[in-house]
Amino acid sequence: MASDLIDEPRVSAIAAATEGVDVGDLVRRAQGGDADAFDELVRVFSGPMYNLAYRMTGSAADAGDLTQEIFVKLYRTIGKFGWRSKFSTWLYRLAANTCYSGLRKIRRVASAEVVHLDDDRSGDMRPRDTPDPGDLPSRRLERRELKQQIEGAIAALPEDFRAVIVLRDLQGLAYEEVAESIGCSVGTVKSRLARARMRVKERLVRNGIVA
Repeated sequence: MASDLIDEPRVSAIAAATEGVDVGDLVRRAQGGDADAFDELVRVFSGPMYNLAYRMTGSAADAGDLTQEIFVKLYRTIGKFGWRSKFSTWLYRLAANTCYSGLRKIRRVASAEVVHLDDDRSGDMRPRDTPDPGDLPSRRLERRELKQQIEGAIAALPEDFRAVIVLRDLQGLAYEEVAESIGCSVGTVKSRLARARMRVKERLVRNGIVA
C-alpha cells in the first residue's frame, strides 16, 4: 500500500504545533483586535500552513507566497469564524481554497511565460526535513531518493487527490477533519485517498522504486 511508503506523522501537524497553546484564547483575542494574539497564531500555524502549500505546489517560493496569502486572508476573515468547528479545521479549509486558487494562478502565469532552460529552481524543491545523522550514507541516499520519488508522485496527482493525501497522510488530519477542510463527505475523502495512494504506488512501480 502506498501509505506504507510515506512517513506518516505520529501526531498531526496541528497537534504538534499547538501543543501547550490555548488556541481558543488566541482566536478570541485576535477577533477582538489583539495584534499580539494574531501574531502568535501566525507563529503557531505557519509551519503546518507552509508545509501544506509546499506539498500542494512543490515549490518553496510559491509555498512562501501562498502562506503569506493564507495569513492575509485569515487576518481579514478571522472575525467570521463562528466556533461551529475547530479553528484549525476552519483554517485548513481557508488554506486549501487558497492553494487551489493559487495553483490555478500559477498555471496561468506559467502558460503565458517563456520557459528558460537555464532557470533552474531545483534548489527550491528540497524538503525541510533533515536526514538523521546516524544513518549510513548509503541509507540516507536511498531514503532521499524514495522521498523525492514519493514527492514527485504526489505532485503529479490531480488537485483533489493531492489535497486528501497531503492532509491525511502527511499532515495527519482525521478523515472528518479532511472532509470539512475540503468541503466533501468522509466517504469521498476515503475514496479519493484510496485512488491517490494507488496512483502514487503505480508511479513508483513504473519507476522501479517498489515491486
